[in-house]
Amino acid sequence: MSTSNVHIRKANNFDIIRILFAWLVIVSHSYILLGSKGCDPLCELTNHYINLSYFGVKGFITISGFLIFKSLERSPNILDYLWKRILRIYPGLLLVLLLSVGMAYLIYQPHQPFFKFPKEATNYILNNLTLYHNQWRIHGVFDNNSNTAINGSLWTMGFEFFFYLVLLLLFPFRKSQWIIISSLIITILGLLYGNLFHIESLKHVNFKLRVDFIVELGFFFMIGSFWSAIEWNSIPFRTFLAIIALLASITIIYLKLNPIWLGFSWPYLVLYIGQGSSKFADWIHHNIEDPSYGIYLYAFPVQQLIIYYLQPSVMVLLWTSTILSFALGIASWKLIEKKMLRFKNLFVFGTR
Repeated sequence: MSTSNVHIRKANNFDIIRILFAWLVIVSHSYILLGSKGCDPLCELTNHYINLSYFGVKGFITISGFLIFKSLERSPNILDYLWKRILRIYPGLLLVLLLSVGMAYLIYQPHQPFFKFPKEATNYILNNLTLYHNQWRIHGVFDNNSNTAINGSLWTMGFEFFFYLVLLLLFPFRKSQWIIISSLIITILGLLYGNLFHIESLKHVNFKLRVDFIVELGFFFMIGSFWSAIEWNSIPFRTFLAIIALLASITIIYLKLNPIWLGFSWPYLVLYIGQGSSKFADWIHHNIEDPSYGIYLYAFPVQQLIIYYLQPSVMVLLWTSTILSFALGIASWKLIEKKMLRFKNLFVFGTR
């Protein structure tokens, strides 16, 4: 999942918790991709009610809503806003797609003539670059794995970019806080209504993206944007509210209520912790920086490759994929993503 631009990043806890959220997805996938009957520890504890990747993905999307709204507020024009979003997503995405195709070529086991591989491989790159026409597999690659997808994590990318476009509707009003906040509240309530009363029927509606996922993920994204639109330091009793949010989250999970209610507690906890600071956050900021997007992108194909070669246990898959995904994520950030952000001001005209 993408994040905000480097020039506004401070040594807060956002980098740490984004890395944690990427790892939570790795943990859940270590069970899912092996096709085992078990699931991650939280899933087992709650009898399959909720898993760790739920909190990872929803945490990512909440932080994205929070930071991308701030980017919208700062953007001098629409081109600048869109360019920064494209620049943050596409370099890392293109690289992982190219490397995935290279990996696919090395392990290709065709059931069909080889000349079909180049076409499928080319389509794999082009289709996934659209964000809205995901191609999950190349026939002859991972055919014997429990899950045949090369990178199932790409499903969130189209939704996130869609939310970037939805926020553009607020661009003309970004200097008017009351219009922004009112619009976000109405949107959040509408999404809540859809989640509570129409989510089953929305599963059958599709216009490039599944509408039920738009309603579910959008709820968390817009709540993140709502907290961004409010001056955080002006919120009274922030720590007390965090305690209430934690207790509410535990209660919702314990009672197994509709998970959508976590949208009113989990995002606040994420942002409360994220805006704090620590010595570890300073160390991450100055040394590792922001590899979470790369970790998220590489983890799935790395896990599939480990399963293909080793047929590992859950713990072997978890820790080997953690080490490799973190290494690739850090390399992606330092060698590609960070360097591409040098071009972020291409559409800033004159002075701000």
